[in-house]
Amino acid sequence: MKRFLLQAVNDEDHLQPAREVFGLEDLQAATISTAFMTASGLTLLQGVLEPIADRARIFVGIRNGITTVQSIQKALEIGCETYMVDTGSRQRIFHPKMYYSRSATRAKLLLGSANLTMGGLRTNIEASVMQELDPAADAAFLADLEGKLDAMIADYPDHVIRAVDDAQLADLQRAGRLRDERKAHPPEPAGSSADRALDSVPKMALRTSPVRVARPAAPPVPPVAPAAPVARERLEQVWESNGLTRRHLNIPTGANTNPTGSMLMGVGAWDGIDQRHYFRDDVFGALDWERDTEPRTAHIERAEAQMRLIVKDVDYGVRTLHLSHNTKTDTKAYEQRNSMTSLHWGDARPLVAHEDLLGRVLKLFRENEDPTRFTLEID
Repeated sequence: MKRFLLQAVNDEDHLQPAREVFGLEDLQAATISTAFMTASGLTLLQGVLEPIADRARIFVGIRNGITTVQSIQKALEIGCETYMVDTGSRQRIFHPKMYYSRSATRAKLLLGSANLTMGGLRTNIEASVMQELDPAADAAFLADLEGKLDAMIADYPDHVIRAVDDAQLADLQRAGRLRDERKAHPPEPAGSSADRALDSVPKMALRTSPVRVARPAAPPVPPVAPAAPVARERLEQVWESNGLTRRHLNIPTGANTNPTGSMLMGVGAWDGIDQRHYFRDDVFGALDWERDTEPRTAHIERAEAQMRLIVKDVDYGVRTLHLSHNTKTDTKAYEQRNSMTSLHWGDARPLVAHEDLLGRVLKLFRENEDPTRFTLEID
């Protein structure tokens, strides 16, 4: 029996079929092969893998900028025999995606495009074929499948590396071959443009959504900072919004509505920050802030920052954006722990005041080498 899966454009995803693969009664062997793996993705299958961990193995690509140290640590905690495949080059990566299991009487194979990540199992548009096999009738095929993976381990001992412990993982992270899942990828736009009006494509309304999982733990051993940070490490994410609204984007709600030109920066998707002080003292603390000289607004501090604007993976260049901060601590807003800092769009407003950005997320990144410069991404 075969079944075709096309995730996210209909009501199916890869999570439930993957769980079915590893739910065979009297399972004898199980294999996952994935180009990319994250702890958040592996956690989705943890419940079905733990009972069969002594019979399960994972092959996962590393040196690809996506597979994380936390995911390998999670695989070891679950107890799966785990192999990290490193081709030694970014030009060629380990890319097969497969979820397979076998018992004495049944075998299941989910083969397609879905990596062992949240996107692969839940939110990306992914396609796979689920096939049930007969271990007797399909014995030659199953032996070939398992044998070729065995041969890869034997034939490439320098590149198919068994995961063993935290010290090994720390070394791989220090070497740049595994990334830290707690650090968000800074944007690397696919292109650049000077005309925002040419792109009005709304966000595709797909039918699946992420499953909430716990924030990953710190890497097993703190890595030694590299002498020269690579490009993507020169940016640190400092904030993330919830879904953007008309008010955030300065889109009028009616003919008589006047947009404010600013966005109040609140907690957003980041729990645990004190929004009254976080933006002024931490995120934008390195800027030159000046108080208004007018008595009526003398409690307002103002600053400006250089921000590169990336919208829907397109770079629209660096703009000077203005910020304001209300220093009063005796107001109802302050007592209610509301945000006191606003971002003013200024001449960047034509880039953001578009309905195709409604519901998207804004991420703010700060340069490590120059904390007065930022990248603002909306996607």
